[in-house]
Amino acid sequence: MTILIKFFGIRIVTTNYHGVTMSFTIGCDPELVCRRNGQFVHAHHYFKQNSSFGLDGNNSICELRPGYSESPLDLTAKIQLVLEYGHDKHPDLEFYSGQYVDDYPIGGHIHLSVSPTDKLIDSLDTVLYSFSNCIDDKDQRYKRERTGYGKRKSYRRKSYGIEYRTPGSWLLSPTTALVTFTLAKLTALGVTEDNLDFSELKGRQHSCTFLRNFSDYLVTVPNDCKEGLSELNLILSMKTINWNEDILPNWGIFKEAA
Repeated sequence: MTILIKFFGIRIVTTNYHGVTMSFTIGCDPELVCRRNGQFVHAHHYFKQNSSFGLDGNNSICELRPGYSESPLDLTAKIQLVLEYGHDKHPDLEFYSGQYVDDYPIGGHIHLSVSPTDKLIDSLDTVLYSFSNCIDDKDQRYKRERTGYGKRKSYRRKSYGIEYRTPGSWLLSPTTALVTFTLAKLTALGVTEDNLDFSELKGRQHSCTFLRNFSDYLVTVPNDCKEGLSELNLILSMKTINWNEDILPNWGIFKEAA
């Protein structure tokens, strides 16, 4: 399931089909659970607040703050660097993503520098919850939603635009991260630039069928989203996805042999 990060430091400004330059940023603050030798450990024993690899508000789980970018590829590469930093600090730790791990709900909030509208929220929820339906552990997702986190259409207005709060932690691999960012960017572009309504486009289609046809609905597809669309097709072809595994090997980060 591992995909190597092929592009670093790319900054791409997209141009829509009217020839008008359109640019916005994507950011995130995904969470992880820490384990040592397979056993849960509290993150505050290892990491500090206000760090790129730091703590969530409850101090028991990690939160990554990779910054933001206009490019899904670049933002995925930034996450790679933050994970390498965390591993270098504490190479004995393992990290787990998902929706609900070791009795903790964990999320992967998406930050977009666009103004929230009902149509945008509905479309983000349609696309990204469809992706969740195709890849996430449903039992984990149910448990997270029971805690009050991860509810449909959950978002907050921010000074930069919007924080979409429904997704779980998609940090399982570069593929899951890149596809998440790509879907978020293409959805925002489709709504704001091309007047698409993804809720109507999905209709009664099964989530995976909808996503297999996703590229057919798009008008504007920036170059920095093409890799993510390709990886979307790859991940939809997988029969099962194992969320109960240390994410670091998926990112090409390995423990040194004893």
